[in-house]
Amino acid sequence: MTQTTTQTLNLPAPAAATRQAAPLPALGQLVLSELRRMVRNPMFFIGTVGFPILWFALFGLPNVNEQLPDGTNVGRYILVSFGTYSLLTLAMYSFGLAVAAERTGGWLRLLRASPMPAPLYFLGKVVAALTFSAFSLTMLYTFAHFAGGVTLPPVLALTILGKLLLGCVPLIALGFMIGFLINPTAANVIANVVSVLMSFASGLFVPLNGLPDVMQKLAPYLPTYHLAQVGWGTVTGNTSGEPMHWLSLALYALVFGALAIWGLKKDEARGL
Repeated sequence: MTQTTTQTLNLPAPAAATRQAAPLPALGQLVLSELRRMVRNPMFFIGTVGFPILWFALFGLPNVNEQLPDGTNVGRYILVSFGTYSLLTLAMYSFGLAVAAERTGGWLRLLRASPMPAPLYFLGKVVAALTFSAFSLTMLYTFAHFAGGVTLPPVLALTILGKLLLGCVPLIALGFMIGFLINPTAANVIANVVSVLMSFASGLFVPLNGLPDVMQKLAPYLPTYHLAQVGWGTVTGNTSGEPMHWLSLALYALVFGALAIWGLKKDEARGL
């Protein structure tokens, strides 16, 4: 008679699966992927870097040597105007159109199923946008400096850069709001309309006193107006009204951010 012996192997218990990706490496990869997407998209690169330089060449260079009544160099003033336009364009295309496209392509659905925390996705986009914004503003200033002789003391240049980047946060929130609330097929049209309307109504292309009355009355209700006022005030040295502009920008960031989160929750409820 044959006796069968059963041997039990004591294997180590499997480790509990973790649902959280390592934050810093994941954030770094997200930022790098976003920057690659921006650089590899010719139309995005031209729109956010090339167009502000082109507009400065067309409208700024002929007037860089003029002075405002308070003695401020017009070239510096125009530099802030098109720098603000550059940030608005980047926010509309990097967030409004990109997020809408990612909703359509199912990329957000895939991210929700992955171990990556959702806030990390947004943080990665914001960091990448601010990094690219700094690059875009630097390129604009470099062109203005060498082509038009527009110079800024280093401290003033860094101050303007820091303020514009900080003030760009409400525009980023606006881009997220468009990306999550607007139908993806209509996001392109809406982003373009918002970009053009805000640029002109805020006095970025034409001085406010040269705009129709309806535009002048609309301007104080636009985030780009307050951002440009912060930049212009820094250039002219008149920063007395800056706290009110920062308060307005903070309120816009909260409102647009809340609406963007609401749109995201709606997408999650629908399984998009």
